[in-house]
Amino acid sequence: MEAILACALEYTLKYWLKSFSRDQFKLQGRTVQLSNLEINGDALHASMGLPPALNVTKAKVGKFEIILPYVSYVQVEPIVIQIDKLDLVLEENSDLDGSSSPNSSQLSGDSSKSSGYGFADKVR
Repeated sequence: MEAILACALEYTLKYWLKSFSRDQFKLQGRTVQLSNLEINGDALHASMGLPPALNVTKAKVGKFEIILPYVSYVQVEPIVIQIDKLDLVLEENSDLDGSSSPNSSQLSGDSSKSSGYGFADKVR
């Protein structure tokens, strides 16, 4: 069963992490611990619903811990992921020119309701 969980974790973590291999983690009981990992910026951008005006230039995790449920409860208990430190660097996308956008005046006019990017509304 441990090999099946390790294979499933590897498949999932390859999507989220840059240059990840199964050699980087060892399943100790129900816990997997990883450290100093670079996160795939495109995957993070898509999952957080960031606007196209922002790019994730750097995303790094200090300590990443996955706590798996007991095998008999794997379908009813959650998989717990704990992140100790997340360094995230976002930049404005220079390819998009906000001044020529027809919605740019609407965004600045509605600044009392939401941020210009709309990300703060999703985080709240």
